[in-house]
Amino acid sequence: MKKDNKNVIYWLLFGGLLIFIMVVVGGITRLTHSGLSISNYKLISGTIPPMNDAEWQEAFELYKQFPEYKKNKHCLYP
Repeated sequence: MKKDNKNVIYWLLFGGLLIFIMVVVGGITRLTHSGLSISNYKLISGTIPPMNDAEWQEAFELYKQFPEYKKNKHCLYP
């Protein structure tokens, strides 16, 4: 086997290992219900976070409507 082929094989195995780890971590997150809630997911315009206090307050008010907030609100305000 050529050295170039070995490098490609190692690269592919490493990539496969990383994908396997991502699937396992995603499965654990899903099974334990420990993922983050998204109050209002905007695919295109949602890449920029709220830029002022009023926008953050609006986002927080939306988050308060979700079961995760009701379940974990004791963690936010001790």
